Amino acid sequence: MGMQSRPFGQMLTSLELNRTTQIDPLKTGRGAFHTIGSCWLNSVVSAFIASTGLRTAVDPFAGKGDMLNLVGSALSMGKVGYDIDKSAGWEVNDSLVSIPRRPGSICITNPPFLANYSARRKSIWPLVGGYYERYGRNDLYEIALDKCLASFEYVVAILPETFLHSAYPKERCEKIVILEENPFNDTTFPVCVTCWSPATGQDPYIYVGEDKVLRHSEIVRLRKSVGRSPRVVFNHPGGNIGLRAVDGTKEWDRIAFFPGNEFDYPRSRIKSSSRLMTYIMVKEVESKEAIQDFCQTSNRTLERFRKHTSDTILSGFKGNNRLGKRRRRLDYGLARKIVIEALGELGQEASS
Repeated sequence: MGMQSRPFGQMLTSLELNRTTQIDPLKTGRGAFHTIGSCWLNSVVSAFIASTGLRTAVDPFAGKGDMLNLVGSALSMGKVGYDIDKSAGWEVNDSLVSIPRRPGSICITNPPFLANYSARRKSIWPLVGGYYERYGRNDLYEIALDKCLASFEYVVAILPETFLHSAYPKERCEKIVILEENPFNDTTFPVCVTCWSPATGQDPYIYVGEDKVLRHSEIVRLRKSVGRSPRVVFNHPGGNIGLRAVDGTKEWDRIAFFPGNEFDYPRSRIKSSSRLMTYIMVKEVESKEAIQDFCQTSNRTLERFRKHTSDTILSGFKGNNRLGKRRRRLDYGLARKIVIEALGELGQEASS
């Protein structure tokens, strides 16, 4: 199937069934989610803004002006906005190309989010493809952040929570604040607030809400990959271990490893692309008792990681559970590390 074989704005929802749905191509192409909530401006972010001593906020992707209006009323700041849409009422500017420099100002923004592959899947490549090709980035928010950091010493930006585990350079980032409350009215996309300053070589602190958790380097250390191993095969329809790799909406319905014969998921649905529910073949555990011990050990390791990092070691997943806690997803790289650690622990116990 070609890059643009579907009509403009027809999003592919099922490749097997060739099923599509119509989306708003302009809204999607601009990655526009309106920041109507005030939860993003918590005490951590407010203190960072105050510490800069700057009294004018600039939003290069101002939209309806929600963020500027909030800092104007809550922090008594002056406000300047730009937007590509002239109907928004701000000075017209394509801030994915360049942003006017305004010395003595802080950039406070919610830039567009749209991954390269999503632009193709949603059939809006003609609208935005040139940005990816010109700047070599994989998401519009990365391009936007490049422009913001080039034009301002201090930046506050709402970004996808995937930024936390991304390779985007963080040497100017001071704080990453995970938001569990949703600041949007038109998406449940997991997000964080990032705070940037001119100083380089930084190791940002990670917060969940207003609670300081740990530094980014610790997350990187804990997530360090163990590499692929023939000892562990993911997406194996005949696997002896089941993995639910995503939290459910009920608080007890958490990511977990299960004995394969107790995992209630059709083996026929396992594909090489499966990411949320799967079976794993771990040949070193064969008996029923060994499989039970392995799953218990793996789940203890997973819960230890979750507790130590306040869940930030895991990727955010759309929506919260019924208690308002962010749902999480376990990627296979980290899952493989947990499995190898569990095998090592069980091996030590057997030899002692």
